[in-house]
Amino acid sequence: MKLGPLDGSFEEVRDLLENNGLKLEDYLERPIAPLKTRFLIIPIVLFVLSLGAMAALIPSLSIWLLKLLYIPIFGSITWTCASIQIRFKNGIATFCVATGLLSPREAADILKELKGK
Repeated sequence: MKLGPLDGSFEEVRDLLENNGLKLEDYLERPIAPLKTRFLIIPIVLFVLSLGAMAALIPSLSIWLLKLLYIPIFGSITWTCASIQIRFKNGIATFCVATGLLSPREAADILKELKGK
């Protein structure tokens, strides 16, 4: 294991740091945990439910109520795009989902294929 100018096995490096009153954790960075899948599923379900309610109620609702129902639709799509950007760190995928070129599931599948190569 090589830690800066130190070179040796993990135990040697840990022992050297502990003998000098230092902590190994101070020199290592924890990787950022990936965004949970539920943060992609929740906004998609919210979008589908809101869009379904809007489609079913268009003839009976006033314009004001339709505009009010538009808010969760817009919010859920924004949430989905932000979640995709945070999870996959890919601006092209986020742009494709935001503009409607790809569904979130298609974008996730394409990114998984790209990362697998």
